[in-house]
Amino acid sequence: MTSVGILTVSTKCSQGLAVDKSGPALEALLSGPVWTVSERAVVSDSRQEIASRVLEWSTRCGLIVVSGGTGLSADDVTVEALDMVFTKRLPALATAMVVGSLKITKFAALSQVCAGLCGKCVVLGVPGSTKGATENVQQVLDVLPHAVATAGANGTRHLHADEGASVENVKAGKVKAEKVKCGCSRMDEQDTAHDVQGLSNDLEAGVARRARKSPYPMIPVDMALQQVLENIGKPRVERVPLGQIANGQVVAEDVVAREHVPAYRASIMDGYAMSSADGAGVFAVRRAMTAGASTDVWELQRGEIVRVATGAPVPRGADAVVMIEDTELVESVDGEERKVRVLDTNIVEGQNIRPVGHDLRAGVVVARAGTRVTAVGGEIGTLAISGNSDFAVYAMPRIAVMSTGDEVVDTLGKTVTELPLGAIRDSNRPALLAALRALGCDVVDFGVVRDDPDALSQTLDSALDTCDGVISTGGVSMGERDWLKPVIEQRLNGRIVFGRVAMKPSKPTTFAVVPYAQSQRFVFALPGNPVSAVVSLHMFVAPAVRKLAGHLVGVGGSEVQVLRPSVQA
Repeated sequence: MTSVGILTVSTKCSQGLAVDKSGPALEALLSGPVWTVSERAVVSDSRQEIASRVLEWSTRCGLIVVSGGTGLSADDVTVEALDMVFTKRLPALATAMVVGSLKITKFAALSQVCAGLCGKCVVLGVPGSTKGATENVQQVLDVLPHAVATAGANGTRHLHADEGASVENVKAGKVKAEKVKCGCSRMDEQDTAHDVQGLSNDLEAGVARRARKSPYPMIPVDMALQQVLENIGKPRVERVPLGQIANGQVVAEDVVAREHVPAYRASIMDGYAMSSADGAGVFAVRRAMTAGASTDVWELQRGEIVRVATGAPVPRGADAVVMIEDTELVESVDGEERKVRVLDTNIVEGQNIRPVGHDLRAGVVVARAGTRVTAVGGEIGTLAISGNSDFAVYAMPRIAVMSTGDEVVDTLGKTVTELPLGAIRDSNRPALLAALRALGCDVVDFGVVRDDPDALSQTLDSALDTCDGVISTGGVSMGERDWLKPVIEQRLNGRIVFGRVAMKPSKPTTFAVVPYAQSQRFVFALPGNPVSAVVSLHMFVAPAVRKLAGHLVGVGGSEVQVLRPSVQA
């Protein structure tokens, strides 16, 4: 059975002001032997909330139906939110929904339905009404199982043939096309999946047996980025005190205020606290109240006033604060005020006083999950005022960086005045270290590694044992001492996800995953050319780093979309 997520988009429903009817209707429609609804939620009309929930569910659902927010209003943002997370659009599926719905009502033309893939998950955006939601899904209900199956498959040959069948047998009439497993009566000529395990040169074979042409398929840039994001893993959550939250980190859980701000009635002016019922006149100054003073032990009496500073607590018995500009001194002794005349003739209750919880009420969410901490400082200040001692944030990835090559000379922290003939200074490693630090990574420098399989495997093994992943440069092309790919496959039991990308520079860019404990770690093997290395880093490594850091990343190219909900205070 296919897991299904049903997401209702409605601010009123999310606030409890209306009842969600389309969600239960869709759940009833998608019940039976094919589907099982495993995820249900209601979110407000917010691009961030919609995209975040779809991205979260897409890793464990085969189909997600998002109802609501597809109309013409400015608040209808479902289509725009889904556009940010679609890795591939499915316009024909959306057209099928529209065409079928138009046969029922001409008003279907006003609904901006959409369909696409988020990774390997099929996502539909349909109207929010019960009738509109169910009618649109019904138009494509019979093809959805096949859409989900092909979206989650590495190629479709195994779906388009019965067990034991082949394209040749179908063409020869030995097997009927109608007998294919998926029921679509189609046979693929070839499997287009880029599954490239075990294609590297044999480490034990001589140079004469190396491949003369790269065995790795050249895949498009968008496909390469998509495969990186699908294989890079999930962000890791850690709890840290406020002082350890770094610029660029993302809040992993909603932060709720633990106390009121202010926790006491506070003066918003320098002046005098008094009873509004006393009005203007001459008053005895009882004492002074500064910020941080306590009022628990006494109460202001009628006919008295107390001098207060901005931010100071207002004593009991006082319900207004008069600005110092609206008073004049009547009597003083030894430099201290004894009597002051209040000139303000229109004193009202609550004047110039911030009540308890005026800025922030206990229990209110002050920072949503997904909030990115910036160098501006506002986010840190908001977290600080919440009253919490520690916070759940996504950990910044720890990444090992190394250069490879017998000709590469390490000059970091060293003075090298003259290079041997045939040697070059290592410029890649310093550049990558600087760029990764700017992204917020915890970087570990593994230096320059010789072009030797044993040295490479030992260094990679050590790096993967202590870091989330490795970024290397050099050793990934067609040279006789380009050992990185065979070392990853044959020594580390890794999988080369892709070994070439259709781009210049950086064509030999390689991305691999290596099993580690109960999970896996990654290796970006970038070309040795300095320009190629930096281009690859920004095209593929930076989006991967941002995903590991808890950012939401769009697969529409190299641009990274960080969804940052507004901070509330």
